[in-house]
Parts: sequence; structure tokens; C-alpha cells
Amino acid sequence: MKKVVALFLVLMMIFGLVACGKADKGNDAGQTSEADQGSDSDTAGGEITHLVMSFMTFTGAPADTQKVQDAMNEILTEKYGIEVELQISDYASYKQNMTLALSGGEQIDVFNTITTGYNSMVQQGYLVDLEENDLLKNYGAGITEAVGEEYMNACRVNGKLYGLPNNRDMAQGRGCAAIATEYLEGIGYTVDNSTEIIKIPVDELNEIYAELHDKYPDVEVYRPTILSMSQFSNVDLLGNNAFGVLLNYGKELEVENLFTSDFYKEYCARMYDYNQNGYISKDAATDTTAVTELVKAGTLMSYTTGGKPGIKQQETNLCGRPMTIFQTLDDYVSSAAVASFPWSISINTVSAEASMKLLNALYTDPDLANILSWGIEGTHYKVLDSGMSTFADGVDATTSGWSHNVTWQMPNQFITYVWEGNDPALWENIKTFNTNAQKSSASGFTFDTTNVATEMTSVQNVYDEYQKSVEYGFVDPGTGIEEMNAKMLKAGLDKIITEKQTQLDAWAAAK
Repeated sequence: MKKVVALFLVLMMIFGLVACGKADKGNDAGQTSEADQGSDSDTAGGEITHLVMSFMTFTGAPADTQKVQDAMNEILTEKYGIEVELQISDYASYKQNMTLALSGGEQIDVFNTITTGYNSMVQQGYLVDLEENDLLKNYGAGITEAVGEEYMNACRVNGKLYGLPNNRDMAQGRGCAAIATEYLEGIGYTVDNSTEIIKIPVDELNEIYAELHDKYPDVEVYRPTILSMSQFSNVDLLGNNAFGVLLNYGKELEVENLFTSDFYKEYCARMYDYNQNGYISKDAATDTTAVTELVKAGTLMSYTTGGKPGIKQQETNLCGRPMTIFQTLDDYVSSAAVASFPWSISINTVSAEASMKLLNALYTDPDLANILSWGIEGTHYKVLDSGMSTFADGVDATTSGWSHNVTWQMPNQFITYVWEGNDPALWENIKTFNTNAQKSSASGFTFDTTNVATEMTSVQNVYDEYQKSVEYGFVDPGTGIEEMNAKMLKAGLDKIITEKQTQLDAWAAAK
């Protein structure tokens, strides 16, 4: 049943619903799109739909979440007949929080599927079919215009659309490491500040880490995360999981066992060497502190990231200190890149129609997009004469109440201001970056886990048991990988690989 909160007109006046959005700034980031849907909302009848919107940041809900929520609602209530409640979790707990909320029937209307596993959410029946009853056509036409049919279709599962892709970097510079610049300068490394990403072979990166450890023995050199292996590889994780992959940038449509590949063995051996050399903290497998927070605190020097235009400024903002980016592999668009973490509507929504209206507004309304990305103008950020944004007077990354640094997760950062320190043409540069990167031969393929759902759960449980110990270098890869792979095979890994190959062959034949 739809749950709609009825409000009298006088209450609408109290909440400032007569206020208009921010004034025109004279550029695209401050102009409301003609594609806005639902502007002729039900506010005249006094009805506002209360929706819950969830996403993650690396450190949880920013201090000024309530203020930002209120600012969004000034626009949403008047223009769209919607009131939003922001529920924000930290990276480490987001998946668990979302799974518990969805399985428990709690109200979650609109949410980002990052870390939850988009395909898994579909298979568990947690997501609304966005085209059923012409939902997208009637309430979200601006989204298709903003994103494009090609990217929309990449989010289909068995022909049905359950998620909406973010406008962001679909490509990723593989094999990238972010290192705090001050430590590089401390070992006498000459940093070329005119270059956003410094391309070097992995052997040179290893040498840099060795020098850093010698110079700063009491500071952790490198901290892996559960994403590091895939970021530091040329592997295409078909279906966004490691259980049957394409090697060598997905040039051939042959599904292989990652855990018996030379790449995986070499990667884990390198992590083992790092660990044995003392580069990785002994509590790396249990500490849930975001790597950027560790760098900010001065206890970590380096971590893995994904390269893209603007990455240097992004990581600098996250860490609160200048960062230098190195890249050892190529730029790449994997098969699952577009559908890695789309925005979806939950089956627990009180109104699929209002939820789609909200999403459409976030994809097309620059005022809302800027608030969600940068906060409140004059409080958290200001607009420079150049048309770019920066922190408001008296505010910086450490004192701002809304500095989440996950603008790439938001529906459409391409209609927001470009942050100072980046190339003014950042959004166009990202579009070019997406176009020019190597693309997997399986781009657009989605894996349906229905026939191997039991095996997927069993193999995932084995991977969860071993991943950090093996991929963080805490066990000898010669024995750790073999033991993990044997348990995975017993749990049904071969069956998953066979099913992926069957579906991939059928997909390729139908193209």
C-alpha cells in the first residue's frame, strides 16, 4: 500500500514550501533541466510523500546531514511533492544495514546498490522493475535522456531494468596506487605536479614502497582492501563477482577460474612479500577504518585506487593532504562497470511512482544535485567567479559538515559544479576517458545466478573465509590459494563457471 503523508497548506507554509530553488548561476550547473518530471506535483492538494533514501560514505553520515536534508526538502516538497529522509551508512556496514532493512521489510524507497551486489539484490527480489506499468516512461523520462539508452540497457537483468546507472567514470585506470606526497618528498622522489597520474611499471612501485618503509618504519606503507585485487588487475569480474572471470582485459570470451590463474598467484605473492617486509599492518584484516582516514591520521602512506580524470583532487580531498597517483596498468571498462552500483527502488517503497519522481529530480535538477554533492551554498561551498566550486569561507575538508567525497556515487555529477583544483572541463574529460578506454568483449553482459544460487552462496562463504588472509598476504599463497580453491570447487565453483560460459555464449550469439 502506498503511504502518503497528508499535510495542510498552512504547514506547507511553515516548512517554507514557497521557497524557490537557487537562483540561476549562469551556467549548466545552476539551471533546471526542461526534463524535470513531476514539477506539477500534488502540493496544491496538500499531499507530500515521505521517502527514505540510502547511500554510503566511507565514514558514515556527515555532521550536517539534517541540514542538507532540509535544504533538499525545500526544493522537493514544493516542486515534486516529496519529502526525503537521508539514511547514510559507512562503507563497512552499508551492505549489512541494507540487507537487514530490506529483508526486514523496513521502508527503504531509493538506494544505491554499492557493496550490496546489484545482481544479488535482483535475484533476492528486493528491487522494483523500473519499467513495469510504464514507471520509468511516466515518471523518469529525464533519466533516460541524461544517461543514454546504451548505459541504461547495460543494467538490464534478463531483459528487465532494475537499476539506473550513475553518470560517472565507467572506465577505470587499473593498477593505481595513491601515495601521500609528503612521504614521497621525504625520500627524495621528485613529484611532477603537472601530471595527474604518473605511469610506472609495478617494479618501480615496489621500489618506492621499499624506500618509504626504510625512511618511515613506524608508518604503515600500504593497506589493501577487498577491492584491491580487482582494481590492481586486468581481470573482468563477470557478473561483478570473482567466480568465473575473463583474463587479459576481457579480450576473449573464455570464462576461467581466477584462483588458478598466473595473475592471481603473482598478485597474492606480491601481497605476501609486502606483508613479510612489514609494509602491511598486522590488523589490516580486522580494522574497518577507511584507508583515506588512516592517511588523514598520519598512520598510512598508500592504498589502491582507480584512475580517472580528477582522481588526484578526489583523493587529496578524501585524505586531507596532497596525494600523488601512480598507474601500472591500462584504462579499462569491464563488462559490469556500468551496472556496478546503479540506483534502484526497493520493494519496500511506499510509492514507486514518487520514488521514480525523486530519482528523476536527482538526475535532472542541478540545484538538488549540487546540494547532494557539495552541500549548502554559503555554508559548505561557494561558487567562484570561474564557475567552479570550493569550500565556503572559513571551511575546509576537516571542518565541513558535508564533505563526503562520494560524488561519483550520486545519480548525476555531470550537472554539478566542478570542484576547484580540477580541470574546468572535468565532466567532458570523463566522458572522453570512458570512450577511449579498452572495453571488455563482454561489455553489457549480465549474469543470472538463478541456476546456481546455492553454489553462489556456498562459494561466496568460502571466499569470505579466505579472501583477506590470502589477498592481504597473511598466509603463504602457495598453500593458501590451493586450500581456498579446493574448498571452492567442492562448494560448486566449476558449476558456476560452466553456467557463466553458457550464458555468455548465448549472449554473444544473440548480439
